[in-house]
Amino acid sequence: MTNRTGIQPEPILDVLKTQFEVPAETTADTGFESLDLDSLVLIELAVILTKQYGIDVAGEELAAAGNVAKVAELLTAKGTGS
Repeated sequence: MTNRTGIQPEPILDVLKTQFEVPAETTADTGFESLDLDSLVLIELAVILTKQYGIDVAGEELAAAGNVAKVAELLTAKGTGS
């Protein structure tokens, strides 16, 4: 069994809750559409995540991921070169 440490969704959720004031009960599986996150917010989030993790990610990629759990998986995959 391989133990790969990936990017966890909790820090991304914290950014959404503190910077973009999404509801406190938001989970990693809550869809971005249900949170009314528009493309500008996702672009801003992409900039923050790029700076935080040193992994280039675009707002369109975040929109396609659809939720924080999938964004964490995307960043992990991009960070490992997969």
